[in-house]
Amino acid sequence: LRFGAMAALVALTAWLWRRLRREVVHPLLTLVNLLDALRAGDYSLRSISARRGDALGEVLWEVNALASTLREQRLKVEESGALLTKVLANVDIAIFALDDQRQLKLINPAGERLLALPASQALGRTARELGLDACCEAETPATLKTAFPGGAGSFDLRRAAFREGGRPHELLAITDLSRALRE
Repeated sequence: LRFGAMAALVALTAWLWRRLRREVVHPLLTLVNLLDALRAGDYSLRSISARRGDALGEVLWEVNALASTLREQRLKVEESGALLTKVLANVDIAIFALDDQRQLKLINPAGERLLALPASQALGRTARELGLDACCEAETPATLKTAFPGGAGSFDLRRAAFREGGRPHELLAITDLSRALRE
């Protein structure tokens, strides 16, 4: 009888361990993998064991929903970024974004023409090196009569502040008024 009871106890313990592993450990490991993927920016992983009705299943269900939401938001940001890139590429207003050290972080094709400098050579340089320091100091909106490497004349200057990564940045928009008047 003792041997039978011991065997039954071992069998029960093995069964409980398998059940515990299937019902608790496996979902927790799945949750860890899902959260790691989310942290890494991979929103494609989903838990197939997510089900309504039990606590761990509900958590996995919510993590799946979070991944879907984050994926949709990233797609919207990427689409907005693509639209902004198209708009910046097709306007005749020179656009410059400068960081808090006044280093150039963004330039559009009109800005490249105004500076007579490709983006690859302009990015990372300071406003002073690019001849934009007076634009950074002027009260805006303003009309400036000045010369840039890509042309001289009257220019409308607009400046705005924005934050990126928690740091202040500056946006310069320079429109060639002489060209508009000639046209």
